[in-house]
Amino acid sequence: MMQTDVLSGHLHQSGFIVAQSPSRIKSVSMKGTANAGQLDLFSTTTVPVAATYAQSGTTITITKTAHGLQSGARVGIAFALGSGGAAFSGNYTATRTGADTFTVTSPNSISITAGAVCTYVSGAQASWLMTFETTAGDTYQNYFLLPGEGVRSLLGTYAYMSNVDICTVFYG
Repeated sequence: MMQTDVLSGHLHQSGFIVAQSPSRIKSVSMKGTANAGQLDLFSTTTVPVAATYAQSGTTITITKTAHGLQSGARVGIAFALGSGGAAFSGNYTATRTGADTFTVTSPNSISITAGAVCTYVSGAQASWLMTFETTAGDTYQNYFLLPGEGVRSLLGTYAYMSNVDICTVFYG
């Protein structure tokens, strides 16, 4: 049976958009800016961590001073465009390679120069949910309807906005 009681959250900057858990994201509306933009949605109870990354083959190396992760930690990562493309955003198992670095294995083999930006969450149920992008100059309201029952967020839902003017998330 289709759920009909839908709520919404609206932001003009990065932040928690859905506090209740669990919830299902039904649709997303966003408006870009003069620059290419990216909206990343995470299921989390904490603010996503900003870091940098590089990719060589299928190995993605994430750099964050004193990241605190151990090998085997679950991480949900959203990757921004870097020199050579963008890594595959998703949910991974981390391998600790140092106090300031960890790696994940991508299903795609490409080369991306070090210094590209990423954001991540970690924890047993924390995860990356989805990413939406706008091209430079896309200052129109974009609307994305998610199929079926939507995407389930087990925790609160955080919207990380980069060059996005506004976003509204519809959930139930």
